Amino acid sequence: MKLRKAMAAVMAAAISFAFVGCDINDLSSDNLLRPPKTMGDEAEIEQLIAQTANEDYTLKYPKSGNYRSAIIMQDLDGDGKEEAIAFYRKGKDVTKLHMLVMYSADDRWKLSDDFVTETTDVDCVDFANISGDDATEILVGFNTYTPNSNFLTCYSYSGGKTTEIKSGQNYSNFYCGDFNADGSQEIMTLSLFSAEIEANATMIVYDREKNMLTSKATVAMDPNVIRIKNAAVTKLDENLQGVVVDGTFSDNQTNTQIIYYNKELSILRNPLYKENSKSFTQRKCNIISADIDDDSIFEIPSVQALPKPENLSEENVADIVTWSKFHSDDESVLPQVKIVPYYDYLFSFSVPSTWKDGTFTAVIDSANSLITFYDCNKESLGDRLFEIKVFDAAQWDKGQNNDDYTLIYKDNRYAYTFNNYNSSGEHSLTDDEIKTAFSVLTEVAD
Repeated sequence: MKLRKAMAAVMAAAISFAFVGCDINDLSSDNLLRPPKTMGDEAEIEQLIAQTANEDYTLKYPKSGNYRSAIIMQDLDGDGKEEAIAFYRKGKDVTKLHMLVMYSADDRWKLSDDFVTETTDVDCVDFANISGDDATEILVGFNTYTPNSNFLTCYSYSGGKTTEIKSGQNYSNFYCGDFNADGSQEIMTLSLFSAEIEANATMIVYDREKNMLTSKATVAMDPNVIRIKNAAVTKLDENLQGVVVDGTFSDNQTNTQIIYYNKELSILRNPLYKENSKSFTQRKCNIISADIDDDSIFEIPSVQALPKPENLSEENVADIVTWSKFHSDDESVLPQVKIVPYYDYLFSFSVPSTWKDGTFTAVIDSANSLITFYDCNKESLGDRLFEIKVFDAAQWDKGQNNDDYTLIYKDNRYAYTFNNYNSSGEHSLTDDEIKTAFSVLTEVAD
């Protein structure tokens, strides 16, 4: 299972698995794009919106995040009944947006409040228990005219009344989690660099006495990141939550940053980012962080080319991807799994733990759809170990030019096969070991 999850993460770009904005920690939630629970409720809510807007209105949809419906349903006060939130623009007014909070009482839908904001679009909507009580607050990000800069608002609902919690925070993306282990949720905002804004992460907490959101701690982020490709709230160890952020540079390279709150020092940390230093996570291939072993803790990828002996083209040498766990006690990373991917055909080979770095390599032959593993040293290739070759499924079924190969896996498009040259050196593998180390993306489709 570990390798199947790892392969899914390695090939994430091929299936467009990249999300930005708000909190993406619950992608499987039925709240994603979920309509109101019944047609009757939906009709009543739409009628209430039309009455409030005097018929002349256009519904607005959040542009990112988990909640992108025109009407969003959520139990805000913990009474077991859902309230409704909707956004609309009135008539031809393109500079203001209305946010309606509605609730059901006495078998009909009623208006709690109508908030008007000077903006053109809703960036995203999320919900979090920032106050530590039974209520769930509404977090709304609105677009500004500055690229990568949105502003955050917060609202609390109880007993038919909705009140705004003062905020005034700007962000590029925001995420929610219990980052200081106090039982309530905090907000982590990420800001990308611009002429007006420094690249940083800020942990925002709720100040009950002032009824407002305040900045608890801030840490610098890599200013070279121009887009957040993927981010997730995840455990970093048993008692610590943080945000793992995969960001893209202008040249499409990617790196990973880890944002977490050090409770003992009362500071926010970003230990993988060092000013004026290249991160070991910086990579050209489109790989994102992922939980590869199902323990709810994300692993961090780093990518290097395998050794390139003389007289071998660099473009033919395969990559090796190392997945590492982060340890907050000393801010170190510990390698967990190493794989050699073949990007064109979406499969990988798991490197045995006994294979030492620098003693083997893999050469890709795109023209013949195969990857061959060798013993090697810095000067030259050594013994040929085995190769993995991809056949067209129909060609394989007809038995064309495949006598030397053993089938590992076949789907509707391809037959994945291998030829073991049965070397006797330190990298020698049995047929079963090669089959076990192989992983293909279609295996994670369940």
